[in-house]
This record gives sequence, structure tokens and C-alpha cells, in this order.
Amino acid sequence: MTTAEEISILEFSEIRAVLSNSEKFKIKLGIGRDAYASLRLGKTASLLWDVGGVAGTGASVAASSTVASTFFGTLWTTIGIGTAATPVGWVVGAALVSGGAYYGVTRLFRSYSGSRINEIPKFLNTGLDVLATTILDLMGSLALKVAAIDGQIDPVELEAISEYFEKEWGYDRAYLDQALKLMEENIGKSRLSDMASELATFAKTNPDCNFDAMRGELRTLLIEIAEADGHLDEREDMAIERINKALSEQSSLLAAATDLASASAKNIGGLAATAMSGLQSTLAGMKGTPPKK
Repeated sequence: MTTAEEISILEFSEIRAVLSNSEKFKIKLGIGRDAYASLRLGKTASLLWDVGGVAGTGASVAASSTVASTFFGTLWTTIGIGTAATPVGWVVGAALVSGGAYYGVTRLFRSYSGSRINEIPKFLNTGLDVLATTILDLMGSLALKVAAIDGQIDPVELEAISEYFEKEWGYDRAYLDQALKLMEENIGKSRLSDMASELATFAKTNPDCNFDAMRGELRTLLIEIAEADGHLDEREDMAIERINKALSEQSSLLAAATDLASASAKNIGGLAATAMSGLQSTLAGMKGTPPKK
């Protein structure tokens, strides 16, 4: 019996490209010529896919300093991209390592229990394709959440989202149709709280990331998408603010947890020092010698 995942996999069998205009995508991310050349190498695609696969196993792994340093340290330097410190660069990075938070193309292919689980899909030929797939999974999921705020996604809104990514980012229309269809079918599985939690955790775990700037970039992109049909609906605006608020709240919770952990560590250290001092005094008293200072 064919499973839903197998049917979804088969629907991508005729897809040959993620981007129809890679120049637009490159410009959108501010990727330089040298980095762009590196991203076109097959080995870069494998490297990005592998890093994303490790990160996609869960929020704790995705937000870990190990994964972050791998992506924005060795990997980012290796492929020659200098945009990691910029808001857009961090949005791409967050998309790559938070795949467990939303249900898109990368999660479909990585979670499928068949022979393809460790293989890169045929339409991902370059590192640029991998980045394009992950950024659409993230932004597309958030955009559909905004569109579904009134309980359903209007075909006009879906078309507006498709046109935006096709004309502004250079995505291939055939790929967009299948990818957004997959996301729409699974929109209920992508929880906004989980998205916000993983994105905020990822950003806060990395001291080089300007979280406020990254959050602002996400908000700007969502507004652009929401306005792609000619206007920004009040409910869409409220949904975007809800996403922004959720990210802020997660950031605050993480900061509070970090402060608490730091304070606890200091208290434990103080208690240990006090206990050791008391023990030394006791032992010194037993020996009849002055306590060691």
C-alpha cells in the first residue's frame, strides 16, 4: 500500500530544478561571485545537506553550538560566503538548521523511511539549491500560516505567494507548485510555537547573531509576501505581529533561562567554596592547627 509520504515523494519525481533564475536568488542573498561559484559545486550540496540532516533531528541539536559553529564557522568559510553576519544570512542559516520545526520538502525527504532517506533529491544539484529549498520551507511555512489566519488559504493568496517567490527570488514555478502544495497539506503539523522556539533558540545560542536584526528581516519578508496580492489584510498584519511576538517571547524565555542557569552555577560554586572552607576549618581544629586561609 502506497503511503502519503511515498505519494508526496512521487509528486516531485518530475521536478528538475528548484530555481529558474539563480541570479535573482543570489542577488536576494547578497552572495558574491566567488561564493556563488563554490555553491554550484556538488560537494557543497552534499555538505549542506548533511549539516541540515544532523540539525533536523530536533531543536536541541539544531540549536547546539556544535551545529551552529559548523555551519557558520568551517562550512560558511569553506564555501566563501560572507553574509552569515547579515540578517538575511542568518535567516538562511536558521532555515537550514531548524528543519524539524516545519513540514516542508527537506523534512519530507529526510524523514521518509525508504531508500532515499540519506540521499539528496535529484533536483538538488548544487549548494545553492539546498539553500533555496530550506529558505522556501521556512518562509513558505510562515507565509502560509499568515494566509491561513482566517481559517483557510484563499487561492488568490496562494497565487500571490507563488508569484512573489517566482518573481522576487527566482524559484522555478513547477517546484513552487509542488513545494507549496506539500506545505499547505501539512500546515496543521507546523506549529508556530515550535517554529518560534527553534528559531529563537538557534539565534540566541550563537553570539554572532543579531537576533533583533534577524527577527526584523523575517518580519519584512513576511510583509512583502503578504502584500504580494496588492494589500496587507488586517488579519495578516496581526498574524505577522503574532509571529514577531512569539519570537520575542521565546527570546526572553531563553535569556531568563540562561541567567537562571548562570546564577545557579554561581550559587553552587559559592556553596561548594563555603563547604570546603568549613571542612578545612574542622580538619584544622581536629589537628589543633590554625585553619588554612
